[in-house]
Amino acid sequence: MGLLWWILPALAGLVGLMLTFAGLGRLFKLRVVAGGLRFLFGIGFLGMAGIGTFFGLNLQTYERLTYERPVARISFDAVADEENAFRVDVDLAGGETITCFDPGDEGEPCILSGDEFSLGARVITFEPMANMLGYDSVYRLEYIEGRMNRRYNTSSVSEATSNGLALSDNPGLDVFALAREQGNRVGVKGNQFGSAVYAPMEDGLAYDIIITQQALTVEPANAATRMRLNAEQ
Repeated sequence: MGLLWWILPALAGLVGLMLTFAGLGRLFKLRVVAGGLRFLFGIGFLGMAGIGTFFGLNLQTYERLTYERPVARISFDAVADEENAFRVDVDLAGGETITCFDPGDEGEPCILSGDEFSLGARVITFEPMANMLGYDSVYRLEYIEGRMNRRYNTSSVSEATSNGLALSDNPGLDVFALAREQGNRVGVKGNQFGSAVYAPMEDGLAYDIIITQQALTVEPANAATRMRLNAEQ
């Protein structure tokens, strides 16, 4: 559909140019009526082509600035005879699956404890004009953790614990730090920051993690999750 908004203005512009030049040719031959009509129709088609082009640019702006990509699907299954313990499967958008590799238990899903999970990433974003030119935000997943929702109190600063798994290693060259410190020199003028999402962790729940041009977002991935989140509203 997006391509159609460029094809139609191009055709209108081509017809407009043909009619305009045909009209001018007849006007030069003093065929005023025929030349004038063709010239006016040509100008009209050129005007429609211009309007269509601006409309297409406007649509492209909306599409590029609101562009979203899947990051991962996270699903939970309760561990039998353990309270607030869940096996978690993290299926990345590229087809990989994150698993825990404990001695003697290789390949088993990770187990998180708590009643909610959090997933965080480092995100590098670009200016809106760069988004329109095709530069999309980039990310590196940092961690997934389990924790209790009510882990603090309102009367004083309190201590809390969490449990989780790192989702990436230090590759040696920290691109995130480089973009933050030197980005303006190489054309990366967006923001560099951490982004995290969190949601309830229960048996049978599943979530889709999405990256926008600005940050991570989370959406329910099955009916049970939608019902659980709607019950909180």
